[in-house]
Amino acid sequence: MNPHLARLLPYRPALRPALVPATAALVATSLLLVGCQAQAAESVPGSVAVTDDVQSVALETPRLASADNFRDLAGTDHAYSTGDGHLKAASVYRSNALDITDDDLATVEGLGISTVIDLRTDSEIEEHPDRVPDGAEYVHVDVVGGATTAANPTTDLRVDSPDAAATMLGELNRSFVTDDGMKAQLAKAVTAVAEADGPVVFHCTAGKDRAGWVSAVLQLAAGVTEKDVIANYLATNDYSKDRIDATVEKIRESEGDQAADTYRVLLGVQEGFLRSGLDALKEFYGDADTYLVSGLGLDVSTVLALKEKLVEA
Repeated sequence: MNPHLARLLPYRPALRPALVPATAALVATSLLLVGCQAQAAESVPGSVAVTDDVQSVALETPRLASADNFRDLAGTDHAYSTGDGHLKAASVYRSNALDITDDDLATVEGLGISTVIDLRTDSEIEEHPDRVPDGAEYVHVDVVGGATTAANPTTDLRVDSPDAAATMLGELNRSFVTDDGMKAQLAKAVTAVAEADGPVVFHCTAGKDRAGWVSAVLQLAAGVTEKDVIANYLATNDYSKDRIDATVEKIRESEGDQAADTYRVLLGVQEGFLRSGLDALKEFYGDADTYLVSGLGLDVSTVLALKEKLVEA
């Protein structure tokens, strides 16, 4: 661990396979539209259950009809343990794009959101601008637009098979650790979370790649186990299942099985995608705290503020 982090305790270029012409427009559009076709969902009530030794916090995270991957970073069922506490509920949310309905906007405003952190490119935002909750600060951090070595997954996709799609998304996650331009942008995003005066929501388009990596880093920095971090990452496949299934079947009807199977990989997540980034983090930095300080260039006070925002006993 970086020696400057001692007091925090107890607390290659992307691959570009050739893209078959029949699926080029569909694949290039996928990550731009994927967050904007959510299926209706019901609000999920929560409660607090207490045993003799453990307090289990069931979260009151509403489901949004027009942003199906909106959820509390603290966990999908119960607040994730951090070893000496658990992730603080209703403090930080992850989502797909906030191009949402009036009803969903009212729901988000009811959460008291103080800051919206938009991780998308300019072109994505132009196509589907956020509806920012009243009174919230809007922070734009273009993670992949600042890349110095990697392909931009929203404009530079070159995939023609499920394996090629998986390789590309794995390389993207690795680039979150190795690409200096992306690291500079991610530093802005994490700092915005730490400095927010109230509840925060951060998002990309689908809420799974850029937002998925930020989620993983925040959870690891808070002390969540890697097992729970991966479970939270994979929950995208459950939250967005209806939309993914419907989109894939439309592609299958119009473009055939290979395009549909490739599209399914692009629209969902696999453990291997995230592990590519986690393995690179361990290889170059050892742990999340060192990645934040030595990789993203955050000062120790920012990391401490981040932990305070994320964790409660």
